[in-house]
Amino acid sequence: MGERSVYASLILTILLIVLVLGLWMVNDNISVVKNQMVKNEQAMSRIADSAETLTKALRNSLANSRTAAANPSCDVANPSCAAETCCKKQQENATNENNGDIETAQPITKNPTNSQPETASSEFNGYKGKNKFANDDLDDPNAVNGGVTRTATRTFPGNFNYIIKGESFVGTLWGYCNDSLAERHNINTTEFEPMLAENWNVSDDGLVYTIRLRKGAFWHPYTDLVTGKKVPEKEVTSDDFLFYWEVIQNENVPCDPLRSYFKFVDRIEVIDRYTFKVVWTQPYSLSEEQTLGLSPYPRHYYRPETDKPVDDATWAEQLQSSPRNQWVVGCGKYMLEKWESGQGLTLVRNPNYYGTKPHIERISFREIKDPEIMFNEFKKGNLDLMALSPTQWTVQTPEPQYYTVTKSVETAIEDSKLYDDLKKQGKKPEDAGDFEFEKYRYLGGSYSYIGYNQKRKMFQDKRVRQALTHLVDRRRILTEVYKDLGTIQTGPFLPQSPYNDPAVKPFEFDVEKAKALLTEAGWIDSDKDWLLDNDLDGDGKREVFTFRFMTISVSAEQRKMASIIREDMLKAGIKMEIGPLEWSVYLQMLEEKTFDVCSLGWSGGVFESDPYQIWHSSQADLPKSSNHIYFKNAEADKLIETGRVTMDKNKRTEIYRQFHRLIHEEQPYTFLFAGHGTVARQPRYRNVRVYKVGLDGSQSWLPMALQVE
Repeated sequence: MGERSVYASLILTILLIVLVLGLWMVNDNISVVKNQMVKNEQAMSRIADSAETLTKALRNSLANSRTAAANPSCDVANPSCAAETCCKKQQENATNENNGDIETAQPITKNPTNSQPETASSEFNGYKGKNKFANDDLDDPNAVNGGVTRTATRTFPGNFNYIIKGESFVGTLWGYCNDSLAERHNINTTEFEPMLAENWNVSDDGLVYTIRLRKGAFWHPYTDLVTGKKVPEKEVTSDDFLFYWEVIQNENVPCDPLRSYFKFVDRIEVIDRYTFKVVWTQPYSLSEEQTLGLSPYPRHYYRPETDKPVDDATWAEQLQSSPRNQWVVGCGKYMLEKWESGQGLTLVRNPNYYGTKPHIERISFREIKDPEIMFNEFKKGNLDLMALSPTQWTVQTPEPQYYTVTKSVETAIEDSKLYDDLKKQGKKPEDAGDFEFEKYRYLGGSYSYIGYNQKRKMFQDKRVRQALTHLVDRRRILTEVYKDLGTIQTGPFLPQSPYNDPAVKPFEFDVEKAKALLTEAGWIDSDKDWLLDNDLDGDGKREVFTFRFMTISVSAEQRKMASIIREDMLKAGIKMEIGPLEWSVYLQMLEEKTFDVCSLGWSGGVFESDPYQIWHSSQADLPKSSNHIYFKNAEADKLIETGRVTMDKNKRTEIYRQFHRLIHEEQPYTFLFAGHGTVARQPRYRNVRVYKVGLDGSQSWLPMALQVE
């Protein structure tokens, strides 16, 4: 230890000399100098912790650091994703639109003076795991840095502000560019490990989380799209989490997706620059997940002091159309380097990232609307990965040109590890032969459904909704359209969720049963024209049972499914029209509840769930609500309200299974399929693994000879 101490002192002296010389050479931009001094000071503090830490830091510096690249994100509602797994930065129970309850904000307390002594890190002992940063133990110590990952999306949205635009690609982008306090471990998924939080404590009653932030995490520098001024790095502090809270509690900000998850939060209380508290009013089943999943929001970017002062309501209105929504300022592993609407977007590795740096230097996204053109680009080697459609998986990617890494969804985790281990040794599986591309199939984290808008009188009788489900031949659709890449879904929880009741069986395809239910509900063919009609208003005017089924125009699978359903509906005397729409129009009709029938999917809820945002009656009348089918049921409300505040997992499981049975009886959706993830990749990557969260390439790397620009 004596030699190590001398070595450490020598290195520190050299670094201090370099620091002083460097600062004398800096230009007269004082703010930049101050920021650099802070970062160097903190870096020196970390280096001086111990000789072992110093040695590790020097080794990592020579290796240009290690990786923890943020995950791409998939969303079954918006088919613009060519990525691998749901972004960890999004809520685990997040869905295709994270909408929630509008709740009056409780008083937000902020320490009147920000000069209290900082709480010593030794007092924070809530986290006792082995990893300094989440999933560090799953990184490859032999990895090298460099290279570009090239992928594509079907569309770039016009707004990159995730709080007010919770679309799939925006979530993906924020996952790369921003961090949360902590993340679940990929294998030990019940354990949260640090990211922005250095440590945390939870009070005995579980209501107060005290968070200790790391020093040295900085917001990316940027050029302000409003003022044109260059803004240097700025340290992430407790105030950035307070600002996040203030924004989502501002009822004039259209972020209903997030509010329901924080209904029971009383306040965020700033203690000092690096310490704050999240205070809950009562126990909540997702309090740990929602607290440790918090991300900061840059006040200096979205509401800088240089802007003309306005009240909160005016600012919220201005935020929705602000040019600043065309850029992302985060504190994560990657920075937005450039983007051109309709063309492409590039992320570059953050050179000053506070944590374990990613190996891949750049990630590029192209906009390719046509899935077949995207697939052709992948086959040419111009894209590195893409999500495959059922037809692409089963027909267009045959062996031996494509090698299926995961033999089944049940063995996907083990298969991917074995394959990656062999690849790192320069070997191939015995059954691999010669192949050009890899294929991965794994248990997905989403389900699809057909939703009936209950603002329409024809869908308000549960017997009608049950009949419609009996007219959807799910087994045929699963086989013919989705190539058996999934299982039939029976309710609001994924099959792998503990809240899913396996005793609930799906309604079978049965035209005669459907006819009987429709007759009970008053739908008959009164004029012998082969179509059912009913006097819904009681005014003697009979209406024909006809509705419009919205489909997403670029989805070949939805078109095929809708054609099958239309034929079967007609067998029972129901006229169904198919309405293909561009995603932006589709989304608008969904948010305004101006549709008849939709077909979408929800993702998330692999580990925990809260049905409130989708199913509670309070959400039905909200604009842009997740309860877009206008479902209202007092018994369901009671079960939801009880379940979300029941902390005993076994009791909560029984409550939610009861809720599952109720939803199955009501049939507000025709639940379709829990789909499998299907992805193709170029084989040049190492350390790509399937976990419970899906296919994760966040710690992947490229051998030097296989890197492309």
